[in-house]
Amino acid sequence: MKSSQKFGLIISGITSVIMSTAVVTSSNILKAQAAPKQRAENLVVNGTFGADPLQNPYDRTRNNPFISGWFNSIAQDISATTFLENYTVDDAENYSLSVRLAPRYDDNGPTFTYISQKLKTVPGQRYELIYYLANTDDGPNDNVFQTYVGGQLIDEKVNVPFQGFTKYTYYFVAKSRTTELKFASKQRSYWYNLDNVSVVPVNKLSKTEIFQPEANPSSIREAKLEFTTFDISNAIATDALGINDQGDIIGSFRDSQGDHGFLKQRRSISTFDYPNALLTYANGINNLGNIVGSYYQNTVYHAFLKEGNSFSNVDVPGVDPALAQYFSNQSARDINNQGDFVGFFRDNSGTHGFLKKGNSYSSFDHPNTTYQYTIANGINDWGDIVGFFQDSKGYQAFLKQGNNFTNFTIPNAIFTHPSGINNQGDIVGFFYDGIANRGFLKQGNKFTTINVPGAYSTYVYGINSQGDIVGFFVDGTQRHGFIARKK
Repeated sequence: MKSSQKFGLIISGITSVIMSTAVVTSSNILKAQAAPKQRAENLVVNGTFGADPLQNPYDRTRNNPFISGWFNSIAQDISATTFLENYTVDDAENYSLSVRLAPRYDDNGPTFTYISQKLKTVPGQRYELIYYLANTDDGPNDNVFQTYVGGQLIDEKVNVPFQGFTKYTYYFVAKSRTTELKFASKQRSYWYNLDNVSVVPVNKLSKTEIFQPEANPSSIREAKLEFTTFDISNAIATDALGINDQGDIIGSFRDSQGDHGFLKQRRSISTFDYPNALLTYANGINNLGNIVGSYYQNTVYHAFLKEGNSFSNVDVPGVDPALAQYFSNQSARDINNQGDFVGFFRDNSGTHGFLKKGNSYSSFDHPNTTYQYTIANGINDWGDIVGFFQDSKGYQAFLKQGNNFTNFTIPNAIFTHPSGINNQGDIVGFFYDGIANRGFLKQGNKFTTINVPGAYSTYVYGINSQGDIVGFFVDGTQRHGFIARKK
């Protein structure tokens, strides 16, 4: 990081940008990332992304063809960008500068772009990897950020909500004299901000030896569960996102053709796509087998209801289709046995939760949200709704019963993401504790954590009345679905 200037790399499936974060603020509190204290023996070249002349993001005629020290996957086409226009520049003399890597798409939408560099390492030596990551969008499941060391996927962050710069730490043992460090990202719109990357040798054994996070570093007890994992045939990612009382599991998977929905029953697995959609995400299912989710078609996200083999568009009135170029502008997230379903939508005033009951839509915002950001993720037959909202402190979880909101958070968590609720009032979701993403189960005021054995990160999304829990986890290769049952 040069003198008083602070730079960050913005990397995504659409853009990869260097920017001056010192002079940029935004409504989603993307705070400037201060330079860390100088760390001796940092193996990463230009880990602060401040080594190159930066270009005015509003001048499309200027170019910057490379990022010093890093190889990037689409460096042959870099141009100035104007996408910082949603930010407020506080100091005109220290104008925020950025460059944009060209969008990378194929016929199925955005694909991964990455930056990487090869580090000189000593075989058998332990190293500590630290970086800071921020995100400016709460997108669907094509919001992905991956970290690779030595060709191994050590972490994959999926559907990360808005967050300011957050510190991530990993440990590994070098296997050769050269170790590749790579960051990959894929988002349909908006971007991740990556900054202050460092790799240094460490002498003592770490509790997070060779990428593996501690099983449970907090004082919360581990839930006693039996895990069964599964993958959809030919999938490169399988996300289980909902379960009903019959044990039917729905979710989404990715293959070479894009993202699709699936339904897993006891003896069969079927897949589906919304007609003529480019992408399909199945999020919730009730006991009648009705499924809700979202799909992407003609550059816009829509909500859908699937009843048997029949699909219906259930878009929320008031959604601004123009916002789809920047955000996932709406999604249906869960449905109960009365057919009521919840989700979120975006309009020009912000992001709001919604409930569709019968033929009527109603929107709501958490009363404490300071940035007009409320997401509804789950609903039970009593009409209880779980989700999260943004305030001045970050992201807070809530339970909505009627017009009353009750907030909660996992002890010591940086953010808490509730995803589902059953008829007993048990709530599941995931949280980040500074080391890894972990699942949780909340029963009354009691929390237990959920970690798939051998996983780097665990994401929990659904729970039925029997207490069966579904989600997905990340290992050293890809994402896999799971179902967990009480022992």
